[in-house]
Formats: sequence, C-alpha cells, structure tokens
Amino acid sequence: MKYFFLIVICIVSFSYAHADEHFVVYRMGERDQTAWNMFRKYFSAKGYNMSYYDGADGIDKHIENVNKINRSNGTVFLAIDLVLGATNSVFIAVANARRGKGNIPEIDEVPAVHINNSMELATMVAAPFNKKIKKMPLFMLLGIDMPGMFLRLESPKDRVGEMFDQLHEGLQKYAKRGIRNER
Repeated sequence: MKYFFLIVICIVSFSYAHADEHFVVYRMGERDQTAWNMFRKYFSAKGYNMSYYDGADGIDKHIENVNKINRSNGTVFLAIDLVLGATNSVFIAVANARRGKGNIPEIDEVPAVHINNSMELATMVAAPFNKKIKKMPLFMLLGIDMPGMFLRLESPKDRVGEMFDQLHEGLQKYAKRGIRNER
C-alpha cells in the first residue's frame, strides 16, 4: 500500500509541472516527418500537453489558423522550424510588436499584449542553449493571443535528443514559474 501511494504522489507531482501550460506548436519550414515524429515522441513521453498546427504561407490561411488557435485551450505558442541537418544551431526570436492606443488591439498589436510573458518564455528557453533572443517582426505571431516565440532548431539526427533535452529544460522552467496575467 505504501508503494501505491508513493507511485500516485510521483505521478501527481510530475503532471503538476506541465498542468498549467498547454503548448501550441506551429510547425514551420520543411516539416520533415522524421524530425517531427521524434519531437512528438520525445515530448509526449515527458507528459507535455501539445497541439500541433501547420504554419501558413499566406495571410488567409494564417488568419484561419489564428482563429482556431485563439479558440483552443492553448496557453503558450511555439512557432518551431525543426531541421535535421549537419550542424547544431539554435535561433530564438520574439515579436517586436507594440501596443496601440485603442482599447481593442489590431491584429499586429495582439502579440504586444503578452510581450512580457513572451520575453520570459524566450529567456527561459534560450538559457540552456546559451543563446541571445532577437526581437523582430514575426508573421507567425500575427494575431496570436497568448505568449509566444519563434524557435529554429537544427541538429544532426544522432544529437537531436540533446537539443530536445535543452528545450525541455527551458519549457520546464517556464511551466514551473507560475502563471502571470499581463492584461
């Protein structure tokens, strides 16, 4: 009976680390099935709650995706370009959107509502990689009503697990920090 309670406590404490966050993953770039299958398998095994959407090339398809994403129960948006390549490289960016003066933000101002949480997310994800964060206009965050960032990961197939470990470490830090509402 002691072991049963110990197992229950371990399961509850592990699920608590991910319970507050539902990650929306916006697949960018080539969308290599091998890389994405490895990504899904890795983060499913870690107990993450993730939804996947394919990135759009045009504004109409993007707006359609944004409407679905904003209606979902997502709390964090990750636009990820995942590449199995010859080198290890990481690029992390957040939107440089600014708030408007009106009460209702325009589509290009929506990411600015969550800019502090987006920077916090990017900072925690960048730390294990020892990378700096770039601020730039990001089409894929246009209209997204949750903290978000863009992440490009390139790694050889045999070292992709190490990169996922570092991403997991950063996402864990963000998930454990507690929820803050900027509105």
